[in-house]
Amino acid sequence: MEELLIGIVSMILILSLIPLFLWKRRQLSSSSSHQQLQQVPDDDDQVPIRENVVRGSATRRMRRRPAAAASSSSSAPVEDNIEGSDEDEGAYNVAKGSKKKEKKRQEREAQRQAEEAVRESRLTKQDRYSEMRRKKDEEREAQERQLEVEAMARKAKEEEAAALEFDKWKGEFSIDAEGTTENELQDESRGLLFDFVEYIKKHKCVPLEDLAAEFKLRTQDCINRITSLESMGLQT
Repeated sequence: MEELLIGIVSMILILSLIPLFLWKRRQLSSSSSHQQLQQVPDDDDQVPIRENVVRGSATRRMRRRPAAAASSSSSAPVEDNIEGSDEDEGAYNVAKGSKKKEKKRQEREAQRQAEEAVRESRLTKQDRYSEMRRKKDEEREAQERQLEVEAMARKAKEEEAAALEFDKWKGEFSIDAEGTTENELQDESRGLLFDFVEYIKKHKCVPLEDLAAEFKLRTQDCINRITSLESMGLQT
């Protein structure tokens, strides 16, 4: 209820102020028109006014010139600062670009060195392996040559010993043939020696008496011949 009363009182006050506002506005408009009529000057009075206007405009121009000069002079350092900052920024960008290029170059160089190290390591391993194979081949060939030389020497020694033994056996075997030559006698002796060895191999365990009777030898001669054959490796 109090709010309603306050609203009614406010409306009454506003409505009462409206006529006062309109009256005040009329008074102001009438006083301003009267002052304009009083301020209209004569021709004589207008000359000093114009001179004052000219002097004032000239004075303002004179004042503006130092201000313009000052503004231009103050703008010059600003432009210099702007240009200087642009140059600094350009130099920074150039330095940054150079650092990036140098970093990439170093990375490429490091990669190249790593690849070169891997390649050299691989070549070193291949060379080492090739050298080992070459040495093994040389050792094997040398061993084979040594074995061949030893075999040839052993064979020559055996042949020489056999020849000497054949000479000893020529008079041990009885050959029922007359008029035979020396070569025939040697061939016959070798044949008997071969038969002697083959007989022993065939019968393995043969009594010495039977062996001596088979080849018409004395028992001691059979023992000597068997010992000689064993020393030459012809009988085991």
